[in-house]
Amino acid sequence: MKMNSNLKQPALRHTALALALMAIFSTASAEDEVVQLIKPDSVVIVGLGALSGGKDDRAIYGQYNGKRNSDAYAIVDIDWVTRDDATGTWMRIKVADGGLDDREVSFSREKQGAWKYSAEYSELNREYPRTINTGMTGVGTTSPVISRLAKAGTGANVNIGTERKAAGLGYEQWLTPQLQFEANFKNEDKSGARLWGRGYACAAYVCGTSTTTAMNQANFAAGALLLVPEPIDSSTKQIDMRLNYHDDKLLLSFGYYGSMYNNANGSLNPIVPNAFNSGLGVALPGYPAVGNNIIAGGGMSLQNVLQSAMALPPDNQAHQLYLDGSYGFSRTVKANFKIAYTHASQNDNFAANGLTGAPAGVDSLGAKVDTLLTQFGLTARPTSNLSLLANVKYDHREDKTPLYRYNLEAEAVTPATSPASYTNNGAAWFNNRTSNTKTVAKVEASYRLSPAWRATLGGDYNEIKREVPTSAADDNVAGLTALRAKTEESGYRLELRRSMSETLNGSLSYSESKRTGSDWTTLSTLDPAIAGTTAANLALINQYCGGKACYGQKLSYAAILALSGNSVFPLSLTDVKRDKWKFSLDWNPTERLNVQLVAEDGKDTNQAPVSALYGGKAWRESGVSLYSLDAGYTLSEKFSLNAYASHGEQTQHINHSTGYMADLHNFNDAAGLGLKFKATSKLNLTATLAYLNDRNKYGVAAASGVSGTTVTAPSAANTAQAAIGLPDATFRQVGLRLAGMYALQPNADLRIDYGYSHVKFYEWQWSNNGVPFTYSDNTTVNMQNRQNVADIAVRYIYRF
Repeated sequence: MKMNSNLKQPALRHTALALALMAIFSTASAEDEVVQLIKPDSVVIVGLGALSGGKDDRAIYGQYNGKRNSDAYAIVDIDWVTRDDATGTWMRIKVADGGLDDREVSFSREKQGAWKYSAEYSELNREYPRTINTGMTGVGTTSPVISRLAKAGTGANVNIGTERKAAGLGYEQWLTPQLQFEANFKNEDKSGARLWGRGYACAAYVCGTSTTTAMNQANFAAGALLLVPEPIDSSTKQIDMRLNYHDDKLLLSFGYYGSMYNNANGSLNPIVPNAFNSGLGVALPGYPAVGNNIIAGGGMSLQNVLQSAMALPPDNQAHQLYLDGSYGFSRTVKANFKIAYTHASQNDNFAANGLTGAPAGVDSLGAKVDTLLTQFGLTARPTSNLSLLANVKYDHREDKTPLYRYNLEAEAVTPATSPASYTNNGAAWFNNRTSNTKTVAKVEASYRLSPAWRATLGGDYNEIKREVPTSAADDNVAGLTALRAKTEESGYRLELRRSMSETLNGSLSYSESKRTGSDWTTLSTLDPAIAGTTAANLALINQYCGGKACYGQKLSYAAILALSGNSVFPLSLTDVKRDKWKFSLDWNPTERLNVQLVAEDGKDTNQAPVSALYGGKAWRESGVSLYSLDAGYTLSEKFSLNAYASHGEQTQHINHSTGYMADLHNFNDAAGLGLKFKATSKLNLTATLAYLNDRNKYGVAAASGVSGTTVTAPSAANTAQAAIGLPDATFRQVGLRLAGMYALQPNADLRIDYGYSHVKFYEWQWSNNGVPFTYSDNTTVNMQNRQNVADIAVRYIYRF
């Protein structure tokens, strides 16, 4: 016994010593963490980087990081922190990407619990990745001069993009221990140009023939499409001021938010020559203006239509007052709420912006939109096993913009003349208002069924009420069949979670919702007052529209389909059924290995009734699915690996009213591998390899022209295209990143980074089999479809 006691004693002493050492080192570690919080390190990083290839190789890689147009760049990153122990005052200066075009600089000084002031500046450049080849001059100005090239590809290469420069100021002051004041101001200037354009196909009352003889298509162009980049020179100012109050139970914020947008460019006025490509690429003059015998005052030539003023985004502003906060009734019951009133306006002067043709006495739109938002939410935990949540939001938007008859359209004289005459006054319609009211509600209950099981059940409701047209004489919506004054979507969500073991957890969820709504407001132009209305149409008018003009009447699905079997109900308004499920698994078989698996699938289906003769038109259904696997493995304290793989798909099925059917399918595959290796006490290495493959398939078929598809026979072009099909659009990218960091001394490191990006893509929308899409002036837009770029950088990191 004595021997045994003596044998155990050293073990006891070693254990006690180990515990004591652990306590010492734990205390030391905790003290280090506290010191780091009280006096964090400052860091300065400087270096140089170099890139391979030319700017065409870096078109995608350098879109946002400022690395497209330069072969080398400087690296400057600073995080400088100081603290005055005597006053408790902090100062921080941060510089991120100081040597690049997306640099950020910020300064702040504060005394915790008393005050803080700050300033920041940032830049963000976006280089449009495609190159424009054109004869145009003045690209990016408000008066570009378009010049037709004799041959596509023989013009000057032009690259466009945008530059954002933002500066901000902030101030905070604690007025009392419970009351704080905050104020922030930010100004952002944006300049440059973005891809834009215009096109026109001559209407008979604007340009074309003024006699009974048709225009010779071999001698004139009936329409044209031109690239006209939008010039950008705008500023946005934002102001946010608030008072924050808190006590043991109540948190309140009362504030003002304002946004003011100013555009230095009111309109775009291109100068367009009277020479446009024919279908065979031959230069032809555009259709001339029609004469007074066709329309009072005469029309406009195709050339003059294309060089008329193009309106740019107008100046506007919005001002909001809000009150939000939360209140704790008890430790287990809390409420949150918000009420906000917003007044938005737009009264930019038409004439000052070079825009003409407004109604007499109207110098601006005078737009006014008032929005009232209220929200209330409640969370409760009545028992240790049950959690409850409820939330409701009401958003009422009232458009008070004055109504004037801006929209004019000529109407042919009846009985018809030859050539057709549009000398009647025609129709004039009001501008459109967008008032609506949205109500969104959500409830959820989560219950722990057992130590291993938890179930969650939720319900969602979304209602939208909106303005719809009432009379074709005041507001004529073209291109649609019907609109809906009210839609309602309700659904439920169910989720089950289970801890199957200490190392395995999983969940399965399913959600379903359905959208329905009111009867539809028909936009049918059938009207018994129109001379020449056929007997068949008069019978439809009498049966479904009460013998009056159909436009603006509320009708059922069946009635609207009876008026026109080709009716298209907008995707955002039609009846829809949505289903979605998701499965996830988290497995940690050892301390070194963790695996996560996610699988989800969803489908939206158009539930609107269809015509037995014409079939269901427009969007019919869409689906989405995603499967992903993530894993991490630690081989040792010095070596760890991680990897991921995912596969996603999206589908859309569309039955177009003009005789073709589309089956759109997107595939997305991604994979990656990463490692971290501590080679020595001073050297750390990391590596990542990533792969992405995105593919769009365009299934196109000509409708048969029989019941259930369409009674509109597909055009010859549709039939020919369906026989050929459309190629896939693909994008593939492989990226490699290697990094090594070596500790030169305890507070200084040397880091070397190497990155490589390989991109290969094919997009027939801009170019097919080497033949580029060509605008009517032979302008083309292209991008190198294989891009390889290497990026190497050396950094010196110093901490103090």
